[in-house]
Amino acid sequence: MTEEQREKTKESNKRYLQNMTEEQKEERKVKRNEYQREYYERNRGDRPRRILFPNLTEEERKEKKREDNKRYRQNMTKEQKEKLKEYDKRRYQNMTKEQKEKKKEYLKRRYQNRTEEQKEERKERR
Repeated sequence: MTEEQREKTKESNKRYLQNMTEEQKEERKVKRNEYQREYYERNRGDRPRRILFPNLTEEERKEKKREDNKRYRQNMTKEQKEKLKEYDKRRYQNMTKEQKEKKKEYLKRRYQNRTEEQKEERKERR
């Protein structure tokens, strides 16, 4: 497709969408959601997840992932960190009470399962 053909198609689609009634828009939205759900169900399957670094033990994999995540967070710019904070804030506000309770329980268990070394490391970061 040439650039000119792309532009024509784009304009045509734009006019088509503008001329749709609210009912047609809603119908289109429902159909798209159904298709996406079917696509997800069809492609999800029972495939096993690909294991990164299959030659490492489970503990080594966890350690490597921890290090990678740490490096990723350290290399983030201030804007990225702010954006992430805003995202987390909105996400937490949109949670239901049950979800908030579930998260609190999870964090509580997670904190209790930490070793002294991990607790000290966390304090140093703050």
